[in-house]
Amino acid sequence: MEIVWPILVSLHPRSMISRRLVRIKALQALYSYQQGGNTETIPVQSVNQSDQAHYQNTLTALFDSINQSYDFFLFLLDLPYQLSAYLLEKQALEKSKFYPDQKKIRDFSILDRMPLVKYLHRAVEDKKGKHFPFDWSELAGQFDQYYEWMQSWEFVHDINIFDAPTFQQQQAFLEEFYANLFETKESFFDYLNDYYSGWSDDELYTTREIEKTIQGSKENGQVPIPEKPHQQSEEIEMAHQLFTTTCKNSKLYESQVAEISDNWDPSRIAIMDLLIIKLTLTEFLHCPTIPVKVTINEYLEITKNYSTPNSSRFVNGVLDKLRIVMESQGLIHKSGRGLREK
Repeated sequence: MEIVWPILVSLHPRSMISRRLVRIKALQALYSYQQGGNTETIPVQSVNQSDQAHYQNTLTALFDSINQSYDFFLFLLDLPYQLSAYLLEKQALEKSKFYPDQKKIRDFSILDRMPLVKYLHRAVEDKKGKHFPFDWSELAGQFDQYYEWMQSWEFVHDINIFDAPTFQQQQAFLEEFYANLFETKESFFDYLNDYYSGWSDDELYTTREIEKTIQGSKENGQVPIPEKPHQQSEEIEMAHQLFTTTCKNSKLYESQVAEISDNWDPSRIAIMDLLIIKLTLTEFLHCPTIPVKVTINEYLEITKNYSTPNSSRFVNGVLDKLRIVMESQGLIHKSGRGLREK
């Protein structure tokens, strides 16, 4: 068996790109690569240039999808500030009226009275790159609806009593603000999904990171935003190795599955099931710090969300047989205590 260098898996403790999200994006990249007419083998010099270009383009798209996850986290974290700026425009218009409504003027300033909103915006601006792919002006048409929703939330009325809410009150308010948007407003989810195709994959990890960021923010203006993934970061390294190692060993993996399967026929297995099995084998054989049980559990969870309703039982059966055979053959070598599972 060809030796491939181990995959790095000790992701940054404050990285919003969890190992499960890396696995999901690697799976999607493999699917895209196969749908493009390939059989998941790495192109070599003897194959035509279009195959090599397709491989490189898929790999680049994989890296881009990870970076977009990070950028969309920044984008959503800046929503309170962008909504505040919009409401201040409405406030200025109200003030210009001959008989301005003083209640409206006060209500429009609700987010502007929270320094934390400005701290989050400043932190986002510090992390955004030159070519940031998302722009709230493209969704500004929804701001009136967001404000209408806010007017119906009890916690909004509660904090509006204060001219200068405490920092802890600001944190609690913003946590409730996002929780209500994410958990009770299906149309908000739909807006985001229409705007950014990766939102359904990223939602869980992005919402968790927003909550952590708000909770970890300090009254002196410090906001704990992780660094953006880069070419040498462990998120990118893991994604690269999952994709390339699975491609390189694709045919070998099929032969290993055939050894434990009756009437083996790859064409009869759902594409996603087979790709998930291959990715699992990559972690079995080339990820020494990830426990086998963790790998199986992670990919079974992914199977439930990304394959057919009956796939989880089938994949679990195949992986269990592979684990037993490979451990008996001494092919699986694990060391260390393992790192965080997700």
